[in-house]
Amino acid sequence: MKKTTALVTGLLLATAGLFSAPGFADEKNIPEVFRGETRGSPIQIRYDDWTAILRSTVIDSGTAGRELASAPEAQIGTRVVRGNMSRTRNEGNRLLFPAYTEENIAFLHKIRTELEKVPDQAPMNTWTKNEQLAYWLNLYNMTLIELLAEEYPVQSLKKLREGSKKHPSPWKRKVLTVAGQNLSLDDIHEILIEKWDSTLVMYGLFQGFVGGPNVRQEAYTGDQVHRQLVDNAKEFVNSNRGMRPVGSSLEISTLYKENEALFPNWEEDLKKHFISLTDSGLHSRIRNAKKIKAKTKDYFIADLFGGDSAVGSSAATNEAALYDSIVHVNAGKPAAAGSSNGISNFSFENYSGMPSTDIGVRFPPHVVDYLRQMRKNKAAKQGQVEIEEVDEGKTEETPK
Repeated sequence: MKKTTALVTGLLLATAGLFSAPGFADEKNIPEVFRGETRGSPIQIRYDDWTAILRSTVIDSGTAGRELASAPEAQIGTRVVRGNMSRTRNEGNRLLFPAYTEENIAFLHKIRTELEKVPDQAPMNTWTKNEQLAYWLNLYNMTLIELLAEEYPVQSLKKLREGSKKHPSPWKRKVLTVAGQNLSLDDIHEILIEKWDSTLVMYGLFQGFVGGPNVRQEAYTGDQVHRQLVDNAKEFVNSNRGMRPVGSSLEISTLYKENEALFPNWEEDLKKHFISLTDSGLHSRIRNAKKIKAKTKDYFIADLFGGDSAVGSSAATNEAALYDSIVHVNAGKPAAAGSSNGISNFSFENYSGMPSTDIGVRFPPHVVDYLRQMRKNKAAKQGQVEIEEVDEGKTEETPK
């Protein structure tokens, strides 16, 4: 079989059936071509190109904890405060959206359309359930990033997410065709809710904004999807973006309300869920919370430069310095050219593959703020990755 972006091979999966059949959902609610599974199936889908792209363009922030960001600083030489002013603005991973140039978006689109065709080569009911889950998560995230890259530069995703008659939400557009079915991102979300009896599935769906679950530096895979989702779930729940005790209440993301079907006994199920993902020090406050308030406050795009293309383009002209400040944080794992099919044509080397040299780069205060918090997060972990200090003096007013 011809080698494509998503390679269907005969390798036996190490793990199968991590997600049980749904107890409250019925597969009859989803198209027939997406029903069923084959336990122990030897079919495995590989996502080498997608992982290479993610490693090149996703900045791993480390585990943020409960520290809220201080008030943002004004630009040098002005009293104007630009960008995201949310107290959660330094949490979560970031994408380098300026790297998604027109040429690179076209390449990503090619990978995505190839992935859509995989069920034509091997029907989905011949895969394990874990392999199906990884497929849907990757297809969803890849498509969303492509659609947001086409909209970039954009700062807040709130109105874009809601959409309008003239400009439908990217989440509602039928831009995908899988096994003859025209699908939107919301359709994929519905398939996941119906087919998997697991609260973990929501954490695998990147929403594009800071207040949502992380985009990972790797693709989901059938043999690792459970571990990957648990990792994302723990990061989100233990951040202020996901769940924060405030007095006698719990402030939680609106994403939980959107996934209410996964929590049929709303407050009871949520508390059990949060307790299962947090340290014992928080269990009493969670258990005794009198109110649960679902509200997301941070719809700013999860872009390092906050949706400001002028800043991103300026920094991109100093590739090596960007490498010094960011790629070292990513555990020294930039994607090398030629590391997988076609990635050598995906010119993200400006952001992740350039050799380190002493070229200065000037970041605006909100980027400096984020990089500093990332440094603290990394330093808090054993076996930290060394990161170059970002000099406060090397900030400048954002180009207009």
